[in-house]
Amino acid sequence: MISYEPLRTYLAERGLTTGILRDKVIHRNLVTKINEDKPVSLSTIEAICLELDVPIEKVVRILPNPPE
Repeated sequence: MISYEPLRTYLAERGLTTGILRDKVIHRNLVTKINEDKPVSLSTIEAICLELDVPIEKVVRILPNPPE
């Protein structure tokens, strides 16, 4: 399971939201996916990392899938 909580935490610590990425790095549809912890392409994650100058660990975390 994908979590973008590290990204949300990083931005919140700086008084920002994922909306800051809109238009600069990714389009509105992808901001929604990130806010809902839905998968996005690795190239999108790369663009976020490069724009914010952070390692991937500050953007995404992979969690175990919940048991069914």
